[in-house]
Amino acid sequence: MASAVQKRDVTKHLNETWLHYLRSAATEAEWQRNQYVPTVEEYMIEAVNSFAEGPIMLTSLYFVQQKLEEYIIKDPEYHELLRIKGNCGRLLNDTRGFERESSEGKLNIISLLVLQSGGSMSIEAAQEAVQESIASCRRDLLRMVVGEDRVVPRVCKEVFWRFCRTVHLFYCQTDGFSSPKEMLRTMNAIFREPLKLQHTSPLDAQSEQ
Repeated sequence: MASAVQKRDVTKHLNETWLHYLRSAATEAEWQRNQYVPTVEEYMIEAVNSFAEGPIMLTSLYFVQQKLEEYIIKDPEYHELLRIKGNCGRLLNDTRGFERESSEGKLNIISLLVLQSGGSMSIEAAQEAVQESIASCRRDLLRMVVGEDRVVPRVCKEVFWRFCRTVHLFYCQTDGFSSPKEMLRTMNAIFREPLKLQHTSPLDAQSEQ
């Protein structure tokens, strides 16, 4: 269907992004099997890819932008948007899933920061550092979205920002991906529950002034 919208065959690019994701997922599985502890830098490279940002964003953009040319998705600006958005998503995921993943023996950015520090950094300090990184990623992404238009169309950059906000919703209180009931409650609130509007009479408005 994406090929029909784009009026060209985009299967090759979609396949490439999925293969990229699968390679990173396989690398993480190999690390766990061999009990290899990567550096924070090694972990983030693979962890961002295994968060599946590539295929998710590309598939979405093919339906948003009527003509998403090949040169756009190969441009450094596109890859930087993808990297920042992926970093933000992965760090949020690791923050909320830390206890569960630790109990399962899985790698996590927080546990890696503690290990790499040689014990000088506590779990709480690592969590604070990750929160600062998340805030920095949000600022960097927003700066790119509202900044000067270059290669990536603004409508596409805005999709990156909307997805970033959605990921924050998933992880605002808990790990949304592993807590389907929490997400179902949120979706019902959005689509089914009536809006609660505050009605202010003209007299009330005048008295406030």
